Amino acid sequence: MSEPSVKAPARLGLLDPLRGLLAVCVAVYHLGVWFNISESGGGANIAMARLGNYSVSGFFVLSGFLLFRTAPWERLRREGLGRFWLRRFLRLAPIFYLACALNLAFRLGMGPEPTGLRILQNATLLFGLIQPNLALVTGGWYVGLVALLYIAYPALAWLRAKGGLPFLAALALGLWLWSLPTTLHGVMGQPLWNRFHTYVLAPNQVFLLAWGGLLAGLHADAKRRLPAARALLLALPLLWILVKPTPQFFDHLAALTGWGRYRYLLVVTGLVALAAFSRNLGPDTFPPGPRGRALAGLTAGLSRLGDWSYGLYLLHPFTYRLVAPHLGGLPGFASALLLAVAAAALAHRWIEEPLGKLGRGERPPQAPDSIRA
Repeated sequence: MSEPSVKAPARLGLLDPLRGLLAVCVAVYHLGVWFNISESGGGANIAMARLGNYSVSGFFVLSGFLLFRTAPWERLRREGLGRFWLRRFLRLAPIFYLACALNLAFRLGMGPEPTGLRILQNATLLFGLIQPNLALVTGGWYVGLVALLYIAYPALAWLRAKGGLPFLAALALGLWLWSLPTTLHGVMGQPLWNRFHTYVLAPNQVFLLAWGGLLAGLHADAKRRLPAARALLLALPLLWILVKPTPQFFDHLAALTGWGRYRYLLVVTGLVALAAFSRNLGPDTFPPGPRGRALAGLTAGLSRLGDWSYGLYLLHPFTYRLVAPHLGGLPGFASALLLAVAAAALAHRWIEEPLGKLGRGERPPQAPDSIRA
């Protein structure tokens, strides 16, 4: 079995467009519920609920894949653990800190009571060890769990280097078995107020990171890649499984539990796999003509949204709070979504990009001596 490459491609297949699509699905779901744009139990409501909730699951699989694929043990050993953790911290913390600060400054009530202990737990990103819903921003539970992966990852990378694909398979299987009690009966067996708190616990989520890691191991060993058009065609039946209006449900959390949850998680993992195993985008990816240009434009737009996805995920609740007092229904929904995309773009340009370069050790361009003088 071949060793994972030390340097992976900067862009892998269709993962960037997929990441953009996942972020849009999460924002559309939340804003759609908050602005009440669809009837509970209707086809549109069911589609939004599945796509929105399972897109968060997709982010877990995608996060695990990208980390295991692009940061093998050899790279960590060469750059040092301090540099690795700095890069991960600068990727995760700044936008999260911004969102928490906005919540506290404007007293929006997102998350638990902001005591000194809660603020410390969020500042250290260690709240996922206790209860991911201790995040001081809506959706921050995802951050608390991914932070745990980043802390533990060097040990996992070393074990992967020693154990290879069998280790990744054992990790994915073991953590999935850990999730069974919570998914099958632990969530819905709780009182209503505690069901979502139980759903976000680590045993119910971290196996998805390991599933992504297993995909990364398979991807590192595989040589063949799918043409992008074929990957998109294969994705269509998987998307249909997520959006079809049956079985009908009214309680969105009920659609995230039981054996049915694992079926939808396999669908989401399949979408990540298709995106990862597709060929990297290039000038000859799409056929010539209007249809090819339209596909290229759509893919480029989703790729850009992929760059902005983290900000879109964390900032759209704030645009809802900004718009809701003035606009409702579809106009409010559309306005909040557009504002969220704009806020995510600005956050990426002025926060994520500069700090990402700092984490990678890149120096900003220097002005000529004559200008600096």
